[in-house]
Amino acid sequence: MLTGREEFPQPKKVTLAVDFDEAGHLHMVMNELAGIADRLPLVTQIHPTSRSSTTEDLEDAIRDLTRHFTYLAHTVANRDRQAHRYPRRHTAQLREGTAALARAATPTGRALASLGEAVTVTGHLHHLTHSPTEPGHAEDLQHTRTVLNGHITQARTHLLAAARQLRADAHRLLTAQAPAASSALTTLPVPAASSSHRGHGR
Repeated sequence: MLTGREEFPQPKKVTLAVDFDEAGHLHMVMNELAGIADRLPLVTQIHPTSRSSTTEDLEDAIRDLTRHFTYLAHTVANRDRQAHRYPRRHTAQLREGTAALARAATPTGRALASLGEAVTVTGHLHHLTHSPTEPGHAEDLQHTRTVLNGHITQARTHLLAAARQLRADAHRLLTAQAPAASSALTTLPVPAASSSHRGHGR
């Protein structure tokens, strides 16, 4: 079970003469989603008596995630409009990048739904906390906190899945473009055991 942020390193700088902007864009969104996952409260931070930080963390996460989810939808829709208006400008890299952003919307939306469930549970926890103590009250509180942690963990898992997917898609974009750039920049090969010196040394 994932309970913390995974490491999503920044893309390494490359010197090939290729437009890497789209891969960098995917990495940017990846880091944003991984950052939201990192800021979600852990089970050790959900305390029995004081949950103000938990509810505030959820509020912040939902605000940030809603903004990014809207960004994904807007970017896909806007690029679709631009592709219809200016088809010659819609490169293969833009097409692949747009598809990658669209795919990321599914786990991102699921993360948002899980956080919505978490808010519902915090409401129930609020009700239990401020209600008169009855038999089984402590058990109900503990069970509700466990359910809350489950929803938060699920949201984190979905966000990390989206980040991993974007990282893989960015890598595929770089890999697809690199061979063409390499062939354009590579000099002619040196024939083995030949007196010809057509190749160039580094």
